[in-house]
Amino acid sequence: MASHSSSRAGAGVAVPDQVVLSVSGHLTDRDRALVRLVAEHRVLTTGQLTAMYFTSLTTARHRLAVLVELGLLRRFRPRREVGSAPGHYLLGRVGAALLGAEDRDERKWLPQVRTDRQLALERSQRLAHMTGANWFFAALARHARTSGGTLTQWWGEQATAAWLDRTYVSGGVLAVHPDGLGVWAQDSTDLAFVLEYDTGTEHLSQLTAKLDGYARPGGKDGYNTGPVTLPVLFCFGTSRREQSARRALAAHPAASMLPIATAAFDPEHTSPAGPLWLPLTGQPGRPMRLIELGEVMPSGRPGGSRSAQPQHPVAGELDDDPDDPYGP
Repeated sequence: MASHSSSRAGAGVAVPDQVVLSVSGHLTDRDRALVRLVAEHRVLTTGQLTAMYFTSLTTARHRLAVLVELGLLRRFRPRREVGSAPGHYLLGRVGAALLGAEDRDERKWLPQVRTDRQLALERSQRLAHMTGANWFFAALARHARTSGGTLTQWWGEQATAAWLDRTYVSGGVLAVHPDGLGVWAQDSTDLAFVLEYDTGTEHLSQLTAKLDGYARPGGKDGYNTGPVTLPVLFCFGTSRREQSARRALAAHPAASMLPIATAAFDPEHTSPAGPLWLPLTGQPGRPMRLIELGEVMPSGRPGGSRSAQPQHPVAGELDDDPDDPYGP
C-alpha cells in the first residue's frame, strides 16, 4: 500500500524554486510554447513536435533530448510488434512546476505528472487514437509553416467537451465527445470545426450513433439549446472506409440537421487543408479545401470571450531560433 501511495503522490514532490529559475533562464519562447502544448494535449510525438516547431528533425531531436534532461518533458516509446515507435513526450515534473509558476497556480499541472496517470496513458489502448487525432492538428500547423494559413486555435478532447457543455447543454450529461476543436484561418477568413478521427475499429452503427449526440448534445435527460452548429469533420484512414461511412451517416435521421464533411487521408503525410473534403449533403462534386467548407455550411464560433482565445501561438509561428543555446 505504501508503494502505491508513493506512486500516486510522486508528482506532489515540490520542485525547488531555484531549479525552476535556473531552467527558465535557458529557455526560448519556442521551448515554452512547446512544453505548454505537450501539457495541454497530454502526449505528442517527435514527428508532431518537429512538424509544429522545427525545420530539421536532427535539431528537433537534439532540443527535445535537452528538454527531457532538464525535466521539462518525459519521453517513452510504446512497444510495437514490428518496428520501433517514435518518441512520445509527456509533461515532466520541472515542466509542471514552470507552467504552474507562469499560470500562478502551482498545483494546476500536477495531475499531468502523476506516475500512475502517465503509466496508464503509456499503456492505454487509446494511445494510437490520441496521437492520430493530434497528427491532424500538427499537420495543419505544418501546412501553415510551409504553405500559408494559421491554426489559430486547437483544443483537445477535454477542453472541447467543456466548451460544448457550456454552449449547448443545460443539465444532463454531455452525449458527444469530439477528438478536438480547431480554428483554421486562410484566405482572409477562418473556419471553426470539431474533429472525429476514425481509426476504423468502430462498427458503423457506433459511428453513426455519434450524430445523435451532435443533434442532442445533452442526451435524453438534458436541456439542449440546439444541435451543434460547428462543422463536424470525419477523418478516415481509407477511401473504402469513408465510402461505407458516408452511406451510413447520410442515412441517419440527424444527418440533415448537421454540417458534416468527410475525407480519407493519413494526416501524418497529408495536409488536412486539402483539397480533400466532401460535405455529406449538397456537395459540389469536387473535393474542397478545408477553408472552403465555410462557404457551404454554417460555422458556430467557439466562444468569443478572452478565455476562449488561444493564449500563445498554437504552432507555426516560432521557427528555429538562431540563438538557441542548445542548438546543433
